[in-house]
Amino acid sequence: METSTIENSAPAQDRSQRLPLHKRVLFGLAYALFMIVTLSLLGEVALRILPLGKFRSAPFRQYDSELGVSLVPNMKVTHSRGCFTGEVETNRWGFRDRDRILEKPSGEFRIALVGDSVVEGVHVNPDQVMNIQMEKLLRQQGYRNVEVMNFGIEGIGTTQELIMYKDRIRQFHPDLVLLTVSDNDVMNNSSTLQPKSYGIHTWYCPYYNLDANGQLVFQPVQRRPLNGLVTFLERHSYLAYYVERVWFRADLPLYKWHGMPVYFGSYSDDPLDPEWQQAWTVTEKVMARMRDTVEADGAKFVVVPWSNFSDIDPDWRQRLTKQFGPLPKELTPAKLDQRLQELADRQKITMASLTPYMQAYRDQHQLQWPYFSLTCDPHFSALGHQVAAGAMIDLLQRRQWLPSPGASAN
Repeated sequence: METSTIENSAPAQDRSQRLPLHKRVLFGLAYALFMIVTLSLLGEVALRILPLGKFRSAPFRQYDSELGVSLVPNMKVTHSRGCFTGEVETNRWGFRDRDRILEKPSGEFRIALVGDSVVEGVHVNPDQVMNIQMEKLLRQQGYRNVEVMNFGIEGIGTTQELIMYKDRIRQFHPDLVLLTVSDNDVMNNSSTLQPKSYGIHTWYCPYYNLDANGQLVFQPVQRRPLNGLVTFLERHSYLAYYVERVWFRADLPLYKWHGMPVYFGSYSDDPLDPEWQQAWTVTEKVMARMRDTVEADGAKFVVVPWSNFSDIDPDWRQRLTKQFGPLPKELTPAKLDQRLQELADRQKITMASLTPYMQAYRDQHQLQWPYFSLTCDPHFSALGHQVAAGAMIDLLQRRQWLPSPGASAN
């Protein structure tokens, strides 16, 4: 009798240990899944209630099987990072611009402003973006029938810009295509350098490589695993979006250029680096192909490099040294503009610089650091977009690339 009582009063834990192993594993997995779902739901609710949800940077970019990345059409969100908060509105065509129609109205002169994050301009409000400010200035000066269309997407290079022109821009029938060039564009065009820049992260992108004969060979965008599910979560889940942002912030680059971010290699004075030499060769061939494509459509093609840090900031060396430590001897800021000009001369590509205009404004208004940029970010502030817009209009007028004020494009 005593033995039976002792057995019946054995702790429940002892009895549970007698469950078959497969049941214990199953119950454990079910409990873990229940906790994950519960915590996820609580996190989702919290992010939608807390003030953080109000100012979140909602997903307005998406995976794109042709370009690697593009903007989600018909979005209106707040984009907040550090010292800036900008409103991002995209049109039905998936560009950060006001609504446009495909068919060009009779007598209209259309300018396609093509580039990366500088043109996209998500750091400022819609009415402060460069192309919109250019349109305002043109109206004030009597140019009634000139449109300036924004075809900017963060992080893209010349290869993506060529694809974007063929598949999405040319349908708007631009008369003038202004291809802006940033200091990371050459790296963006390299299938070996750009992946190194993103380290542990995957950056989806099409590339051109060179075959044994030095001809361009196309490498399409790789497929994103579970793209349908990931896209759904990005669009509809605050929590998934924030987890993704945290992951991207965990930036562990596996490669640097002499202790600096990879893209600084575009300023290199080292003629023996095979990767960078190939990146420059690809850039030149792709840019020439884009010129040929644009001109075959009857439009004018102009390359416009953005001013780099050494053009605007006299104290650039001290600032970079404070940020990265001793600078490599190979770093020669003037080399980027020199190589671009040599490329343009070889390919007979029209190239025009905004740097004299930006420097003149800086000196006339006695600007101090950060000059035309944000304090927490090297991209243009509202002032930067305003000055760049004015410089672009002045450049177009001096080169006589615009129709006469009040006249139609025809």
